[in-house]
Amino acid sequence: MKSLLALLSRHEEATLRKIGFGVDDPLEQAHVRRLLQLELIEWVGGSWRLTPVGRRRHERLVNEVALPFAA
Repeated sequence: MKSLLALLSRHEEATLRKIGFGVDDPLEQAHVRRLLQLELIEWVGGSWRLTPVGRRRHERLVNEVALPFAA
């Protein structure tokens, strides 16, 4: 639950989105470490993946961005 409620910086949120969308851009290691500490991401098969909690957090971020544009 802590991982869902923890405050993330804009840069940490951006890193979470990149991982969630599978973007191959270089990731800031400090942001990766923080997301890893919060158990939002994990290293699987040679790349970063969202954990189940990370997926829920990612969905929430994506929905927050989409809300202002909803009709």
